Amino acid sequence: MSFGVIAASVAVASAAAGTYFSVQGQKAAAKGAEMSAEWNADQARKQAKFEESTAQENMRRKRENNKREIARRRAMGGRSGLKETGAVGDMLLDTSERLQQDVDDIWRTASTRSTQLRGEANMSIWEGQQAKTASKYAIYGSIAKGVGAVASAGMKMKGSLGGAKGIDVSGAPQAYTIDGSYK
Repeated sequence: MSFGVIAASVAVASAAAGTYFSVQGQKAAAKGAEMSAEWNADQARKQAKFEESTAQENMRRKRENNKREIARRRAMGGRSGLKETGAVGDMLLDTSERLQQDVDDIWRTASTRSTQLRGEANMSIWEGQQAKTASKYAIYGSIAKGVGAVASAGMKMKGSLGGAKGIDVSGAPQAYTIDGSYK
C-alpha cells in the first residue's frame, strides 16, 4: 500500500472523527448553556421572592413603629393639654401620611427590584434558548464541513489508488493510453 493511500485513509478517518467530536462538544456546550440559564433564572426568581418577603416584613415593622410614633405624639400632646383639633390634628395627620409614605417607599423599592430580577430570569432563559439554537446551527456547519473534508480526503485516496494500480476505486480496469498513462 502506498504512502498516498495511507495518508488519504488517515485523512478520511480523522475528518470523520473530528466532525463527530466537534458535534458532541457543541451539543455539550448547548446543554451546559441551557442548564446554566435555567439555574440563573431560578436564582433570580428566588431572590425576587426573598426581596418581596423581606419588604413585607419591613413594612409590617414600619407600620408598628408608625403606630407607636403617632401614639407617642398624641400622648405628649395630651399631657400638654393640647386637643387633637386644628393645627395639632393637622400635624398628626401630616405625620401619619409621611410615615405611611415611608412604608409605601419600602414596597416600591422591593417591587422595582423584584421586577428587575424577574426580567433577568426571563432574559437568562431567552439567552439559553438562543445559545441552544446557535449550537444547533453550528452543529449543522460542523457536519457540512466534516462531510466536505471526508469527501476531499476520499478523492485524494481515489487518486492515490488509481495512480498506483491503474484502476479506479470501483475496481474497473482503466484504458492504457499511447503516452503510457492510464485513462
